Amino acid sequence: MANQQNQASLDQSQLHRDAASNQEPSQNASFLDQQASDSVKTMAHGAADVAGGAASGVAGIARGAAMGAANVAEGAAGAVKNTFGSNTPSK
Repeated sequence: MANQQNQASLDQSQLHRDAASNQEPSQNASFLDQQASDSVKTMAHGAADVAGGAASGVAGIARGAAMGAANVAEGAAGAVKNTFGSNTPSK
């Protein structure tokens, strides 16, 4: 009985393999083309995300550098005023 079940299972597996090998080559190529297209789209979206993140990072660094330069200039102006004793605004 077990031997008959094993043989039936093997026969069924062979039928599945035969059906898969009898598919039209154009169907297989179409499937592969779709898979490749999906992969390329996924990579393109990933690259766009990376580029967007890099651009945001560069913009943040530029803002930080500008703020730092403004703070340095403000500090220098304050130091000059303190050095010359002009703590009151001019009239």
